[in-house]
Amino acid sequence: MKDMGHRTCVECALKHEISNRTPVNNFAVVTSARSAGISVDDARWHPEVSAKVSIDYALKTHSDFVKPVLDSQIVFADMGMDVRFPSDDYGFIKKHAVETEEDIDGLAFFDPSKAKECPQFTTGVVEALKETSKMLEEDLHICGLSWGPFSTAGYLMGTEQMLMQFFMDPEIVQSLLKKVTPFISAQEKVMIDAGATLMWMADPTSSEDMISPDMFKEYSYDPIKTVIDDVKKNYDVPAFVHICGRSLEIMPMLSEIGVDCFSFDHAVDISKARSKAGKKLALMGNVDPVGLILSGTPEQITKECYRCIDTAGRDGGLILAPGCETPQASPDANVIAMGRAGVDYWKQ
Repeated sequence: MKDMGHRTCVECALKHEISNRTPVNNFAVVTSARSAGISVDDARWHPEVSAKVSIDYALKTHSDFVKPVLDSQIVFADMGMDVRFPSDDYGFIKKHAVETEEDIDGLAFFDPSKAKECPQFTTGVVEALKETSKMLEEDLHICGLSWGPFSTAGYLMGTEQMLMQFFMDPEIVQSLLKKVTPFISAQEKVMIDAGATLMWMADPTSSEDMISPDMFKEYSYDPIKTVIDDVKKNYDVPAFVHICGRSLEIMPMLSEIGVDCFSFDHAVDISKARSKAGKKLALMGNVDPVGLILSGTPEQITKECYRCIDTAGRDGGLILAPGCETPQASPDANVIAMGRAGVDYWKQ
């Protein structure tokens, strides 16, 4: 059968239709720089380099997605927060911005569409997406990257402090989420205008390991839905959300709020995930990123990928990927094995 193309195969998966292969997302961010033999800093602030290494890595690993945004913490630097950027790793926040209700009232977000207000976001995110869109010769999906509302609030306040506020002053958390949510929507819109072909939000703090399903319903449900609804009013793009850890009980809620594809952790049983997600929610996952992608062999990875497709992807509805981000030091051969499995499974 003739290859249907990257985006067509992804669309089939999202619609729970069978195509000639299972699409694959290499879930790689800084890994592409490491694979190219350069430091993260060599690519983070150089959009042309970021685009090139990300495209090269996506094609080499048979991924249907490319991710040129190499650092998820850039957004906080433009907010004036103390963010340190190691030469060969992600940035990390040294000091949080919010402690009191007064801090929330005074919290100022930049306009992502105005380069003068956010020079680092413009360089590391917007320009990287534009360069990728210009350079890309195949129809891979181009991913932007934003934190989800709940995780963004956690970075601003400090996750531990925010979780304590649930018991001390839950209204302060709601107030912060209300202020954060439009900022997430604005980022997503600017990234789509720059070339992103889907919404991509990572909201690891919404995990059932951190909050109960009832708390997800109260604190995360509406903000995620608001972002998706706001973006989809003007952009016809699928919404992808990643949440770490346990997530089985929130999967039905994700389909209610407009998530098209849920990227789930390797710790979740894939057969139970398929049952919970049903036919309304496509799944992305869930090969162990450390035990297999980083530390396993290509043969082990192929076997596990085949098991994932057997369990959750024979009728469509699955995008093969690691259960969380591909570790930076992962051997190319292992990621290539995952990419090949999406094609080779159907040739057996």
